[in-house]
Amino acid sequence: MALIPQETIDDVLARTDIVSVISQYVTLKRAGTNHKGLCPFHEENTPSFNVHNARGIYKCFGCGAGGNVLQFLMNLEGWSFPETVRHMAGRVGVEIPEEDPEEAAEQRKRRQARELYRNVMNTARDYYEEQLWGEAGGHARTYLEQRGIGQETARVFRMGYAPGGWQNLLDALAVKGINAALVERAGMAVSRQSSGSYDRFRERVMFPVIDIWGHTLAFGGRVFIEGDEAPKYINSSETRFYTKGRQLFGLHAAKKGIQREEAALLVEGNFDVIALHAFGVDNAVAPMGTAFTEAQARLLKRYTRHVVIAFDGDSAGEEATARCLESCEIAGLKASVVRFEKGDDPDTFVRREGAQALKAMAAEAEALVAWSINRVLPISKGGMSAPIEERMGALEQAAAILDKVQDKIAWNHYAEELERRLEIDPKLFRRYLKRPEKRKDLRQEVKQAQSVKPVELSKVEFKLLTLLLDQPSWLVAFVREELSNLLESAELAEFLGHAAVYVEGKTEQEFSLAALTSRASPQLSQVVTSAADAAAAGREYEDLTEYDPENAARMYTDTMRELKYQWADRSIKPLEAELGQLDLQRDRDRYIEVYNQLKQLTAFRAGQSS
Repeated sequence: MALIPQETIDDVLARTDIVSVISQYVTLKRAGTNHKGLCPFHEENTPSFNVHNARGIYKCFGCGAGGNVLQFLMNLEGWSFPETVRHMAGRVGVEIPEEDPEEAAEQRKRRQARELYRNVMNTARDYYEEQLWGEAGGHARTYLEQRGIGQETARVFRMGYAPGGWQNLLDALAVKGINAALVERAGMAVSRQSSGSYDRFRERVMFPVIDIWGHTLAFGGRVFIEGDEAPKYINSSETRFYTKGRQLFGLHAAKKGIQREEAALLVEGNFDVIALHAFGVDNAVAPMGTAFTEAQARLLKRYTRHVVIAFDGDSAGEEATARCLESCEIAGLKASVVRFEKGDDPDTFVRREGAQALKAMAAEAEALVAWSINRVLPISKGGMSAPIEERMGALEQAAAILDKVQDKIAWNHYAEELERRLEIDPKLFRRYLKRPEKRKDLRQEVKQAQSVKPVELSKVEFKLLTLLLDQPSWLVAFVREELSNLLESAELAEFLGHAAVYVEGKTEQEFSLAALTSRASPQLSQVVTSAADAAAAGREYEDLTEYDPENAARMYTDTMRELKYQWADRSIKPLEAELGQLDLQRDRDRYIEVYNQLKQLTAFRAGQSS
């Protein structure tokens, strides 16, 4: 694979708004000139994740994660560096030159396939919307109004209408130059056994599946004509660009509501999401008609640490609620449960009782683990009056639930509760109930497996790095005067050399700290980000006074003196050791040479300490 030119990477970084990108994953709040939020890379309750928009970097003071927007996406999405650069380049309109003809052809092929898919889906979405708001969509609009869904909500979700007939969409797309084969591959048409194809969706209210970037990935359709014997809901098929278990319906519209409420409301159906939004419950999302997957839980966790599960009140909804536990626990989501009466669901409940009633229920929702245990312990009131076989059977079911609990304190709490409620002999109890191994976060496992040992700088070299990142105009003179030879860290010396090349000749407007820090090696990246963040935040350093540009010059002079002292001190020690091994008579010339070097270095060191 051809290397992406550094100038191209710099251009991508310069055009990217890091706050806008990270806000797609993390709830950020303004803190002065910067933004703060909960770190997506480790568990925390107090925000320690900082994003510096002007400098194009982020830093977490809890786990140490940091870097530019490319490093953020690599760590969170698990993408390679080239994949990340290409993704962002496509978003900000930067063309990446391809040196390898085969690689260039392959990249073009991938991009073209993705663009063709998006074109099919977007054009289909536009067609369905046009039908809903046109003359043909009158009865569909009437149905939406009866369900409490007005035009404003319908347009937020880009809802549409698929008219009756077998080739309406195919014909409309053909006029736009999109052939039937493409429509079939996108899951929007079905091949006939004989020849040709027909529209997958007919006489249905349509709702597109839209990702957090605004791309239309798939469609769902619902019948609305009374007496229609067709399946109530159908969905477009999965494709290479769409996996339903990795998306949440309505997240693009619910992000702000989730951030405001600091919780997401998880409901079963796509239509439930739209209906709830219409009634003002704008933090609702749905798991695409599948079991709530770990990938969906991790996606949701980017925006909140709390999810309230509000599935339908039937037995299927109860089973689906129980299956959410493992995904929530592995992802680290705090989960609670709202259960409706049999035959009830969030949509009908809100239309009958109002949005505030649902919000009140969500505020009082029971923890998912407690609800799950209560569900399998119907004998809890019986205690010792229940047969031991019945109590042991309940214990086995409860133990399976506790196996999914990740937090040690929570596990112990529920284990003690089980022991008390089942009144089982403690020795027998411990034979059946074993503490589960604490599962590690998958992303952290991958990250650790691929990580390299970071460089640790001495205190004085970290000070120097902080100064030079804050005052990049000093970099060129530092390198030109070969002061890098004073450094103990070869990685730092190499980075400063690359940095000086980047800085030289650039105006303040052309300079980008994010582009500068991208020159760091993987081993040095974390410490460079820490130094850049320290300079940006104007922090105080132990024995240093407040960091500001005027103070920087004095600090730089003091730091250089300390660097020279330490360099001389390091250089003296091996010479002293060598001198002790030399014989003045046998090694006279070398002895005198080493002695003179020691004398000069000792005088030099003394001069730096004065």
